[in-house]
Amino acid sequence: MEEVKKYRSRNRRRLIVILIALVIIAIFSIYSASVSTMDMTFMEAYDLIYKKLFDIPLTTHMERIKTIIIFDYNMPRTVGAIAVGVSLAVCGAIMQSITRNPLTDSYTIGISSAALLGVTIAMAQGICVIPGLLGNDAYVINAFVFALIPSAAIVFVSTFKKMSPTMMILIGIGIMYLFNAMATFLKFNASEETLQQIYEWGVGTLSMVDWDATYTMVAGACLVFAVGMIFANSINVMGAGDNMAKALGVRPIFTRVLCFVVISISTGACVAFTGTIGFVGLVGPHVARLLVGSNNKILIPTSAVIGALLILGADIIVRVLPGGLPVGVITAIIGSPIFLYILYKQKKNTGF
Repeated sequence: MEEVKKYRSRNRRRLIVILIALVIIAIFSIYSASVSTMDMTFMEAYDLIYKKLFDIPLTTHMERIKTIIIFDYNMPRTVGAIAVGVSLAVCGAIMQSITRNPLTDSYTIGISSAALLGVTIAMAQGICVIPGLLGNDAYVINAFVFALIPSAAIVFVSTFKKMSPTMMILIGIGIMYLFNAMATFLKFNASEETLQQIYEWGVGTLSMVDWDATYTMVAGACLVFAVGMIFANSINVMGAGDNMAKALGVRPIFTRVLCFVVISISTGACVAFTGTIGFVGLVGPHVARLLVGSNNKILIPTSAVIGALLILGADIIVRVLPGGLPVGVITAIIGSPIFLYILYKQKKNTGF
């Protein structure tokens, strides 16, 4: 009976953590919607969002202008920040669990390098996988298609050879170094303006996100979240090793390959519009694991809200500070000390 009470108490604490994070996300979202060149307070933004959602008529011309700023410019960026935070953090949590490696995330298998190569080809050479496509559309399409290459390589090799988690990671690392080298080679003949564009995309930015982009990003985040929750029990079992997973009726290779493919699609759907925003997929799951433990049924949703908080907070800092820093720089500045602190506190006990 005492054990049941402890179990229920732990579940209540975990639920409280998620609810608190969701409340903070809501507050951050409203504040993010209020940040603009026009003077607007938090309460003004809240009032205008409330009126828009419940179709309450606006009384002044200034209210109409501020509503346009919120819903046409600020809100897509806010929704995109939440989507990419959820996607990267959930991908990181799944990656760390299926590989039993606390230092992996969705970028480890070469997704970011592949996407960067696709963007570099489009920017420096004007070549798109869809002939005739130019500009931002070409960058997005190239980034998404190239981001799928690592998972395609892993699936191809796995059809001929039984693959361990380590082998999958090594294939991803090999692809990462190859694509980084190819992208660097293409940069040599690029103009200064093109190099600046490639750099900004490479460190991550939310400036390209509009409503059309958010549909794809939200779909990618929902996909990986849904698959993670459906296979959460299988992923938990795989933590005990492939032999134990097989004994309990789980197909570890199939589950691992499926997760890699879904992670590539979800990450590609986000980085195609935002570039490579680092540390979220690495730090988010570790923070969540400290708060709620390693059970993926609760770890995945907690990682999702932590990731959304990290990106939203970083984007607010970017927009408030002068200079127009890319959001990827802020996530690295915030994430690296947090990650080092977690490693210091965990020592040998990493939760795996």
